Amino acid sequence: MTRRFVEVVKYLIMSEAVSSKTEIGLLMNQPLQVVSKLLTGQRIITLEQTQKLILNTNINAHWFITGEGLMLEDQSSSVKESKMAYYISGNRSSKAIAAMLPLVSDLEERIEDLKKENENIKEQLSGLENSMDRLKKEKASTDLPSKNSP
Repeated sequence: MTRRFVEVVKYLIMSEAVSSKTEIGLLMNQPLQVVSKLLTGQRIITLEQTQKLILNTNINAHWFITGEGLMLEDQSSSVKESKMAYYISGNRSSKAIAAMLPLVSDLEERIEDLKKENENIKEQLSGLENSMDRLKKEKASTDLPSKNSP
């Protein structure tokens, strides 16, 4: 959960939902020192801190706790808002980038899952190829004419 907390903090700051870690502490009713220790992994986020963070942001509770699903409750509207902010702001694209961070994070996790699945499939394929080779050798040895045959 520490990794997801770090992702949330990055997202909130990049999207300009908050301007500092101090504001994150205010959302959680915690001092800056606690937020800093949570970010470095020196402390583990409590249920109460998690609850306050989730209640005061659009972070998806299921994602925050399990890592499954999307980071934001309503990710599609955030992406739309960020695209609009990007076009309106000209050079200031931090909101657009911030809104895309959860999507990128979700895609990275999906890529890792697909890599593992790919490795499993490769192992299965290798096993099947070995089995086929054994069967071919067995068949070839049984198909050989015996020396006693006419």
